[in-house]
Amino acid sequence: MSESINKATPMTQQEVRAKVAALSAFQPPRRESPWRGVLRSFLASRTAMFGLGVAALLMFAALAAPWLTPQNPYDLMQLDVLDARLPPGTVNGLGTYTYWLGTDGQGRDLYSGILYGLRISVGIGVGSALLAGVIGTLVGLLAAYAGGKVDALLMRLADLVLSFPSILVSMLILAYLGKGIFNVMATLVVLEWAYYARTARRR
Repeated sequence: MSESINKATPMTQQEVRAKVAALSAFQPPRRESPWRGVLRSFLASRTAMFGLGVAALLMFAALAAPWLTPQNPYDLMQLDVLDARLPPGTVNGLGTYTYWLGTDGQGRDLYSGILYGLRISVGIGVGSALLAGVIGTLVGLLAAYAGGKVDALLMRLADLVLSFPSILVSMLILAYLGKGIFNVMATLVVLEWAYYARTARRR
C-alpha cells in the first residue's frame, strides 16, 4: 500500500508545458491608485462634470474678457461721463457698441465690469486654493510622518483653525491687514489650509 501511495503518476511534457503556461498567464489584479479612483469617480458623477463645465466657462470668460467686452472699465480713456447711468440695451454716444447691462454712475459698462472683475475673482480663488493646498498637504504629511507630539500639535492647530467661524476670522484679519488682493488671498489661505491638512493626514 505504501508503494502505491509513494508512486506518483509522472506528468507528461505536454502537461508540464500547459501548467507553466497557465501559471505565466495568471496575473494578480492590479491595485487601483488613489488618484485613478478619484478621477474615475469624478468622471462618473454628472454633478461634478456639470460643475467642471461651469468652472471652465467662467475661466474662459475671465481669460477672454478683452475680446468679449466692448470696453475696458479700468481704462479712463474709454469712459464717457455722458454715458453714466444708462439703462440696459442703450447704444453709446458714438454709436459703436451697445451697453447690454447698462452703465454705472461713471459711464462704465456693467457687462465689461463683470467680466473684468471675474478675472480678479478667478485669480484670487485659484491662487489661494493652490497655496492653501500646498501648505495644508505639507502640514498633513509632516504630521503623519513625524507622529507623536508633532502630529498631535499640528492636528490640534488645524482643529483650532476649523473651530472659528470663517466669516468672523476673515473680517478680523482684513480689518488688521487692510484691503488688497494679496491680503484677501492670505486670509483665504489661513482659513482653508486646515481642510487640506486634515485630509492629507487621514490618507
